[in-house]
Amino acid sequence: MLASAAVSVIVRCVHEDELMRLTNHHASAAPIVEERPGRYLGYFENKFGEQLVFVHDDGERDATVFLGDVDWEPRLVSDAGGLADVGDLILDDEERAFVTACWIATAWRREAAVAVERHGRRGSPRSAGRG
Repeated sequence: MLASAAVSVIVRCVHEDELMRLTNHHASAAPIVEERPGRYLGYFENKFGEQLVFVHDDGERDATVFLGDVDWEPRLVSDAGGLADVGDLILDDEERAFVTACWIATAWRREAAVAVERHGRRGSPRSAGRG
C-alpha cells in the first residue's frame, strides 16, 4: 500500500472546539490556513474532489483563494464592479459560484477599507486641492 505524501490538514482551528478538519486531496502540499478573529474562511469541494479555500481578513479590500488544482498557489480576489475578480484563474461554474458567494458574504467586512480609500483616514472626503 502506498502512503500519501500530501499534507493532511488545510484548515487548522486554533481552539480545541474545532468545527472541521479537512484532508488535502491534491499532490501539492496544502497551505496551513488558521482560523482567527476577524477572518472569514470558506471551503468548497467539487464533484472531482478539487478543493478551494477562500480567505478574507476584516478591513482588507481584497481576499485570497487557494485552489488545489493549481498547486495551492494563493490567488488574489479583488473587486470588479461589485463582482469577484480572480484574474487569470480559470474557474468552472460551480467554483465561480462559490467564490461569488464568499465575496458577497464578506462585502461588509471590506467596508472599512473602501471607506478609507474614498474618504481618507480622517473620515472626510479627499479634496484635489488639499496637499
